[in-house]
Formats: sequence, C-alpha cells, structure tokens
Amino acid sequence: MSTKVKDVMIQNVKTADSDDTVLDVANAMNRHEIGSVIISKKGKAVGIVTERDILKRIVSKNRDPSRTKIREVMSSPLVTVKPSTTVTRAAKTMIKEKVKKLVVTNSGKLVGILSLTDLLPMLKTQKENQLSLKGAPKRVKKIFEIYYDRTRMLRKNCPFSMVGGMPLGCSGPKCMWYDEDKCVFLSLARKTRPFK
Repeated sequence: MSTKVKDVMIQNVKTADSDDTVLDVANAMNRHEIGSVIISKKGKAVGIVTERDILKRIVSKNRDPSRTKIREVMSSPLVTVKPSTTVTRAAKTMIKEKVKKLVVTNSGKLVGILSLTDLLPMLKTQKENQLSLKGAPKRVKKIFEIYYDRTRMLRKNCPFSMVGGMPLGCSGPKCMWYDEDKCVFLSLARKTRPFK
C-alpha cells in the first residue's frame, strides 16, 4: 500500500501576511524554529519563503529586511499537491518543479506542507519504480545523495565500528574515508596487521 502525503505532511503550517516585513517573518521563523513560511494575501496562500530565499534575495544583496516586504522575496506561484497524493508522486513533482517543499491543499484550502527530507525516509518503503533525478537542480540531487540512495541501501556514511582499534566494516563510496576504490582505514589495517 502506497504511503500518502497526508501521512507525512506537517499540518501545523505557519503563515505570514504578504505585507509583513522580511524581518518580521525571519523573527517568526526563528521563534518557531522552522525553515519556511507560507505567505498569504487576504487569507489565501500565495507564496512561500524559505531560509534560502532570505539569504539569496536579502542578505547577499544587502537589502534592509526591516523595510522589505515579504511579498518581494517570496517564491510564487505555489507548487501544490493533494493530501491523497502518493509520496512517490510528490517526490516526482518536487523533482519536475525543482522545489524542495510542496504546499498541501484540499479544495484550495491550505492543510499542510511537505519537505523533501520528510519524504525521503518514506520512499524506501515504496514498491514503485525508482525515481529519476534527470533535470533536478543540484540542491535536490544533493539531498537525495545524503538521505536516499536505493542502489547503496541508504549508505550515508561509514558507521566506523571499531574493535581493538581496528575498523570492522566499511560502507563504500558514501564514506568520507573511501578513497577511489577502497577504504583508507581498511587498507591501513591490512598493512599494519601483526604477522602470525
């Protein structure tokens, strides 16, 4: 049975008004410890602002966040999915639309938000075809490399189990200690192993 968006989405979505300043929204994001806010106008969701948007469109351009309206830096239009959408379909939508967050709507009403990192742990349980990252931006590909790699069975990095000062196993190319085609530590261990 396919997992649906409604099973993994965040329902308590924080919103801000399009007339709020970037500083107001940034303070709200800090207060709630969140990385994005949905922007509304007259009660309707019209855009989204992420930490990256603020860094890219305010900080790096040396704009005054207390004088800049959030509508000037929000991403719009919103990319939306329904609560009944499968997580695999949602991931494909993210890749196609080149976004890391989807707004979940039901009959036009905001009901949740879904990030790529929320989806990835669920994708490993799905029996649908493997996702294609063709055309995906680097930042999306990077997240897939870190969190989800079906061919390597989710090897993020080497667990680096040690017994008596010697490593027990290696995860291969995903490990930071993997050099070309071998594990640096395993090679060193073989070279320094005492003679019998």
